[in-house]
Amino acid sequence: MVNLGIWKKQENVKAALPPGLVVSHDKHISAAAVQEICASVGWTRRDVSLIGRALENSLAVTSVWEKEKLVAFARATGDKVFNATVWDVVVRPTHQHMGLGLLVMAELLNELDSYQIPLITLYADPGTDGFYKRFGFLADPSGVRGMFREKL
Repeated sequence: MVNLGIWKKQENVKAALPPGLVVSHDKHISAAAVQEICASVGWTRRDVSLIGRALENSLAVTSVWEKEKLVAFARATGDKVFNATVWDVVVRPTHQHMGLGLLVMAELLNELDSYQIPLITLYADPGTDGFYKRFGFLADPSGVRGMFREKL
């Protein structure tokens, strides 16, 4: 196996939980709540039944709740052996700049690390690279670029 060095575990990343918030790793959460938090940041709406299936098929899910309101969320898919991919890292606009993005990423990566997966990937929106670099994510040093096949 080739060690690309795309993702390097960062032991020193710690995020504190603000008062009144609860972290969960339960993937049996409301698909409607996920739809709503994604819509709060302007993401394209997805079919709620498909969100439910995506949650069921996720390897790891981290969510942060303020009472009954989902305020931060991230999930990952993977094979539990060689690869995992982080998806849908989102923080409600009213709760941004509180460290919740750092918190959900740290929690999600900690859960993925329990599987000892050597390669964790993600697709970053333009301008978000700096956030993910805090966790040791780098552009592929070998120059490989992500490719997509979308079935419409």
